[in-house]
Amino acid sequence: MEGPANRSLRRCYKLVSLVHLNRQLDFFFVVGARVISGRRHECPILYELVEGLVKAVGRDVMKILIVDRGLLDGPLMGRLKKQDRIDTNVPVRTNMDLYADVIGLTRSRDFRWEPYVSSPTPARPLTTPHQPLGIQKRKAKRQQTLAERKAQAAVHQTAPAGIPHTLLGIERDLRSWSDCPIPLTAVVSREVNEHGEFKDWVIVSTSSSLTATQIRSTYELRTAIEERHRQYKCFWDLTHMHSRAFSLVINQALFVLLAYTLLQAHLRLRKRQELNRRTCTSVFGLLTPTLQVVAVYYQQRFCLFSIAEFAAILLTIADPARSKLLAKINRIEKNLYSLLENARSP
Repeated sequence: MEGPANRSLRRCYKLVSLVHLNRQLDFFFVVGARVISGRRHECPILYELVEGLVKAVGRDVMKILIVDRGLLDGPLMGRLKKQDRIDTNVPVRTNMDLYADVIGLTRSRDFRWEPYVSSPTPARPLTTPHQPLGIQKRKAKRQQTLAERKAQAAVHQTAPAGIPHTLLGIERDLRSWSDCPIPLTAVVSREVNEHGEFKDWVIVSTSSSLTATQIRSTYELRTAIEERHRQYKCFWDLTHMHSRAFSLVINQALFVLLAYTLLQAHLRLRKRQELNRRTCTSVFGLLTPTLQVVAVYYQQRFCLFSIAEFAAILLTIADPARSKLLAKINRIEKNLYSLLENARSP
């Protein structure tokens, strides 16, 4: 992490964080973080965070780990698969023997290509309070089924010539990477431009059941994760730290990540998941009330006063109305918490 006001602290520390999300991008929870020296590599630290998460929440909670090329580690990927049943999706480097072998397999006659269309984001359940939960789930399931049918129909269509498109090919049970103790599944992504020129890149996965489309669409979630890293680094004052004390640097980083995660949880509980893509300034502006008023009810009628107007009324009202109003306000104050607990919709 790089401090803007203290040049001597630049590149002295690194922040390694583990973000949990779903395919609908409803939440982004920071479930593990560690501040380390800038000279240490973050690869073993990340896998330690994953193992610590498994110990805390148990197996089969975390399904897939998405990392980039800088975090390639065959032995650790194999250990996650064997011990914790966690699959890893990661692109391979072009200088690896595994990459050369997979690209060589694409030249064989038996290698198959299929058009790729980004998998649709499943529709969120409707939150209309007047509809039963069962109806909301059925509608959401129907929308998801329709989106999947459209995606399948698009896959079977051949991309017209002259239009950029993506082709996917898959090979399973690869063992060219001697450092990895388990067989790998490789997905070749061929990006074809309008001139017919193409560029290949390869994603490998420790899963033996995922399809090429599932592996590619899962790896595309990495851009959303990187955007959340940018959010709390640039807009949550994560690097706004002037102290040289390592304990205070850790305090600054962990409390910022904790506040970010708590806000994500709050948005999910309040059914406001669409706000998690915004910066903290815009989120707070949308969540905070824009106007505070006092409602006065009398004989099936009501009037809204600003706080200043209501205060002026209280200060200028004459007795005996003032004493009656004071007694009424005291009763409301005593019953305030019970009224909030038993609140009902109008």
